[in-house]
Amino acid sequence: KCPSCGANLKWNPSLQKLKCDFCRTEYDAENLQREAKKAKEDTNYITEAKCFKCTSCGAELLSYDETAVTFCSYCGNQSMIESQMIEKNNPEYIIPFKKTKEECIKEYKKTINKALFVPNYMKEDIVINKFRGIYMPYAIYHFTHEGKCTNKGTKYNHRSGDYVIYDVYEVDADVDASYDGLSYDLLSKYNDRFSKSIPFDFNEARPYNSNYIAGYYADTLDVDANKYTSEANEVVNKDAKNKLRKDKRFGKYGCTSPTINLSLKDEKVGMFPVYFLGVQDKSGEYISYAVINGQTGKPAMDLPIDFKKYIIGTMILSIPLYLFLNGMVVLTPKTLLIISIIMSFISMIISNTQINKIVEQNPSIIIQSNKKTIIKEEKKKSSLRKILTTIAILILIPSIPYIIYPINKDLSSSIFSLLYPYGFLSIGLAYITIAVIKSLTPDSKNNENKMSMPQKIKKYLYKQILSIILAIIILIINFVNDIYYYGGALIIFLFIIWSFYDLVTEHNQLSKNKLPQLEKRGGDEIE
Repeated sequence: KCPSCGANLKWNPSLQKLKCDFCRTEYDAENLQREAKKAKEDTNYITEAKCFKCTSCGAELLSYDETAVTFCSYCGNQSMIESQMIEKNNPEYIIPFKKTKEECIKEYKKTINKALFVPNYMKEDIVINKFRGIYMPYAIYHFTHEGKCTNKGTKYNHRSGDYVIYDVYEVDADVDASYDGLSYDLLSKYNDRFSKSIPFDFNEARPYNSNYIAGYYADTLDVDANKYTSEANEVVNKDAKNKLRKDKRFGKYGCTSPTINLSLKDEKVGMFPVYFLGVQDKSGEYISYAVINGQTGKPAMDLPIDFKKYIIGTMILSIPLYLFLNGMVVLTPKTLLIISIIMSFISMIISNTQINKIVEQNPSIIIQSNKKTIIKEEKKKSSLRKILTTIAILILIPSIPYIIYPINKDLSSSIFSLLYPYGFLSIGLAYITIAVIKSLTPDSKNNENKMSMPQKIKKYLYKQILSIILAIIILIINFVNDIYYYGGALIIFLFIIWSFYDLVTEHNQLSKNKLPQLEKRGGDEIE
């Protein structure tokens, strides 16, 4: 409350002060906190706040003033919000908002206007104005190492007859290392891909003061801080290792990979500022999120694609592309058909990569009944197989004209004229083939989150495979009438457009989330 008139105070990011909207008086947050301490000694430990609970998804938000909640930021529903007064333990740190809501909206518009194919509903003012400033709970880790670290080094000395002599060193170093401020969000409903995309500068953190939250919301943590301890330990030790490797004194004694083991000194909880927006699609079944760092203004957001816009845009783009190709290459019917095969290969690679990302985020799309156990091969056998496959393909692709020469001299001549006069196109085709084989080879690691190749073909990749088979059949038969080549190329490009539709659908699966039911399910959407 404003000490002058009793109205609500709000934190003003531009002024970096509390301001009363009624009497326009400004207050320093720290001075106001000291005054509050005199009245209530335990202000630093417990704060009374109003807890708002969404009746649709179960999300809970805290408010430290009389703010009225009209909709839920997590599910986007304009639903009735239950509220009650609670007492909440205070965290140790807080990073105040530095960016205003107007600056946040400006950054959102700047980003979304670059996305040409984004649906129009994400650009509507009524949607954009739903941005809300929320303080998110973060675990803050502090790792240190003070004292000696010992590493071994090996360095070539000389050769004596049949022997190669190496000197082995034990390298001792006094290290004083400290990593403070490495942070991870403690909200299961806040996807980690967002929190990692908008890092905060912990150097601007201040001791917790509830006055900074006036006019904003705060979320309550539901993840134990210990969850990220091992990951944080790995990050700081990896970074420390990279810093030590740059020290020439280690290299002098053949210690090319020095390491130290930093230990956790303490872990604390802080509240970091985020502007949050949830946008429901027209069907009302899915929601896309946008978050903006309230300290730095950096955005991260889900950007679905409107397929109608995508098709119109690609058709417009295809006109100058056609003119360019027509000026560089004589587009004979057979050449056009071969280009369509290359396009099918590229489409297959892109589609397969996208499928892997979808399965990684949403393993439930894997058909459980079709899962097969993949037996791990020894590394040596696997490496040998890759080498032999690479050599075979590099030899096979340029040899295609010679292989089919006895069958069809005209076809052999046309393929030969395409592969060789155009420089390293044959090698490029070879590497495309290798990339396809590599992308289609199931990974034995984490196989439980991988879609098997038969499933991928059955669900996604059969279109590209059918188009390639059709083109090869037309080339082998070598029809006299050009209509067969043009017709085959047309069918193949229609298959490619169909596969692009799948790519857009797959992309939208990554950028749209099911409406959260946090109270009923708990946890992140990807769990």
